[in-house]
Amino acid sequence: MTVLPFQPDRRGLTLLEILIASGISAGVLVLATYFAIDITNFGLFLGDRLEVERNLERTLRVFITEVRSMGPSENGSYPIAYADATTFTFFTDVDADNTFEQVRYFLNGTILQKGVIEPTGTPAVYVPANEIIRDVVPYVVPGVPLFTYWEQGYAQDLDSLGTPAEVSLIRLLRMQVTVDRDPTQPPAGSTQSLHVTIRNLRGEI
Repeated sequence: MTVLPFQPDRRGLTLLEILIASGISAGVLVLATYFAIDITNFGLFLGDRLEVERNLERTLRVFITEVRSMGPSENGSYPIAYADATTFTFFTDVDADNTFEQVRYFLNGTILQKGVIEPTGTPAVYVPANEIIRDVVPYVVPGVPLFTYWEQGYAQDLDSLGTPAEVSLIRLLRMQVTVDRDPTQPPAGSTQSLHVTIRNLRGEI
């Protein structure tokens, strides 16, 4: 019997096989990178959406408290100064100093803003130049009424008041806000609304 000397296996990967393996590895790495980026972006988007919704909820809670405690201004003028589809101006004590400030909620582009004017002088006056304005809700979808008003009896199946509304007739108002960080992309925006009976005016005509 003839014994052949040991011959090591000299076969290895060909250049083509190396290139194919490298291509597959690179493709997997690219896909994994894009997947990680998508997951990160979705997390950021979801976090922003939740923060916008929480901010809107806080704003509505403050608004309903302020409206329910409205009253005549410091110079005796009517509790509501102006009311249309995107602006509501009234008098209330926002800082618990026993003085009624003029408060204005209004839409500026896609931002719901709040303006406050402290009364000055005797008799009291509310100087527009003294209004302090701050953003309260960003990413508001425009084009729909923020504020809707009803008169005494305020059955919501009846027609609402036209705007600008006659302020002396208002007994119920609805504030409805839709927020959407990017209206061109799904998911759809989030809508929240509240109805407020204006307690201090219920007995007036």
